[in-house]
Amino acid sequence: MNLLRRDTLYMAGRLSQASLGRSLHSSRMLLDAKDKEGGQKPADSEKPKVEETKEEPPKVEEPPAEKIEYIGNTRFPRPRPKPRKTIRPGEAVGQQVPAGKLEHMPLKEKIDKKFRDILSPEKNLESRARIIREIGESHWQNILDLRNNGDKLFEAPAELIPATTARYLPNLECKSLTGSTVDIAELCRGKTTLLTMEFVKFAEKHTLSYINVFEKAFEGRGKVQVVQVNIEENWAKAAVLRMCLPYVRRNVPKHRHDTYALHYGGVEALRNTLGIANPLIGYAFLVDSKTRVRWYANGEAVQSEGATMLTLADTLIRKAK
Repeated sequence: MNLLRRDTLYMAGRLSQASLGRSLHSSRMLLDAKDKEGGQKPADSEKPKVEETKEEPPKVEEPPAEKIEYIGNTRFPRPRPKPRKTIRPGEAVGQQVPAGKLEHMPLKEKIDKKFRDILSPEKNLESRARIIREIGESHWQNILDLRNNGDKLFEAPAELIPATTARYLPNLECKSLTGSTVDIAELCRGKTTLLTMEFVKFAEKHTLSYINVFEKAFEGRGKVQVVQVNIEENWAKAAVLRMCLPYVRRNVPKHRHDTYALHYGGVEALRNTLGIANPLIGYAFLVDSKTRVRWYANGEAVQSEGATMLTLADTLIRKAK
């Protein structure tokens, strides 16, 4: 019995080995056949392939990212400076026709006119347009302009504006240091005038840089004068300036009290007419005897501007004779 079982197991093992060998042989033959099929290449593939080159679109260089400047250690970006508003040097400024005489009204009539303007639809539309313009501009724009570009818009031209293209000085009602009412255009008529305008205390040093040079050169000569205009557009600051008039009188030479004029109130139309872009800067104008603006400068006078001003003023004085 044991012998029969051993023979049976032996035969079963032999059969298993035989079937396993046949399976391995069949698998080997199948792999060889696949290798041969893979090794055969079609006739077209034997030809050298030409690689197709695709043209890449030109790369557009992106501008470098703008560096954002922050205020102090905060995460608030500093406002970007706007382009400076200014006029072209030598461009004619002023109004097209000579200024007429202003009508000086008593205080009661001025108050009545103010009430009529409040009730006037046309005046209300003008006031609304002005307020919209002011809202669209930053309160600090003029200060930012000074910080980014300095207190000089441009260097004054070296030539006079031709008389044929020169425009006329607009009129403005002011109060002199003597207390009398003066009209700027009428004050300049008949004389060669250096007219300066300042809107803040900071601009005083700018206007004095022209006045000192002019007075030193033309002291004692007839038909020549200096007119200094101090304008305050803010009603609160105007009240302070009125209280400081004794201080102003002490600091202005006595011979110029008649031609030192003060104006309280808005002068937007005057600024636009004369090309005054930044009211924080002082401005100087050479006005001939017919109240035409023939030359102008801004900021603190440099040496070349002072020499140019004297030469051009002397030319106007000789032509006026």
